[in-house]
Amino acid sequence: MAEYETASIPLSIIADKYLGMKPETAAVRANEGSLPIPTFRLADSNKSPRMIHLQDLAEFIDHRRDIARQELKKCQVK
Repeated sequence: MAEYETASIPLSIIADKYLGMKPETAAVRANEGSLPIPTFRLADSNKSPRMIHLQDLAEFIDHRRDIARQELKKCQVK
């Protein structure tokens, strides 16, 4: 996650690349509480952008990777 050079970034920046959805869809899902990672606002204003912490994103990616590895092991024939 060194590409971002900061600990927190706007949800809109990572929505497509890491979550496979448009930023608008990610914002709606964040409002519903149905994203796989937590989001927050830096100010008490709806105009403030939704942010994610890169540690949460990294943990999500690691978790998905672990699941993929487990599924691959199940599919492999010995």
